[in-house]
Amino acid sequence: MQLYETTVTKIAQETSDSYSFFMRIPEGYTWQAGQHALWKLSGYDVAEDDRPSRIFTIASAPEDGFLMFTTRIADPHSSFKDVLLHQLKAGDPMLVANPKGSFAFHRNHPQSLVIAGGIGITPIRSLLAHAAVQNADSDHKITVFYSDDRGEFCYGDFWKKVESAMPNLELHLISDRDEFTERVNTFAKTVGNDAEYLIAGSPGMNKAFTATLTGLGVAEDQIVVDNFMGY
Repeated sequence: MQLYETTVTKIAQETSDSYSFFMRIPEGYTWQAGQHALWKLSGYDVAEDDRPSRIFTIASAPEDGFLMFTTRIADPHSSFKDVLLHQLKAGDPMLVANPKGSFAFHRNHPQSLVIAGGIGITPIRSLLAHAAVQNADSDHKITVFYSDDRGEFCYGDFWKKVESAMPNLELHLISDRDEFTERVNTFAKTVGNDAEYLIAGSPGMNKAFTATLTGLGVAEDQIVVDNFMGY
């Protein structure tokens, strides 16, 4: 596995327990919006029973001009995440592997529904940052239901920026779980197989919404799932 050395440039707190880590793009490193990669600490030790690396979504798009991952660091947390929270700082080196994955919008559908929960929003940020530059005038309609039970949403002003750049985007930030489920159900009943469905959240959430959609008659090949395992 090839690892590229990068440098942390900034660390930003997104919510009460979610943080974004910004890095320069190593020479020769490329990725596609929606992909993920393995990230490895450099110069810091973790506990013997822990690993010095984790797989995170690349939450930035190539058009952003920087690498970024976002992760939730709740208590209790691993020694790896303790380094991220208390020791890692701007100027420190970090290693990143070649990207993997193919989570993306498919333009052969007239519209897309994004169903994102919690930290599962990370690949969606990348996809929308890319679309805002490459497809800002597209007639491909994108509806986003982004849910967080605590009403804490990552990326702040990014949402205003991307909405102003994409007239084809309809964004809903939802803090009530029942409303989240009902909105998805209503959309699927109304639009059915005339849309593709991108689901990004915990494995349990992904499984539940996949079952809900197929139960409402949505074809399995219309559903794209990103199983976010970076908790």
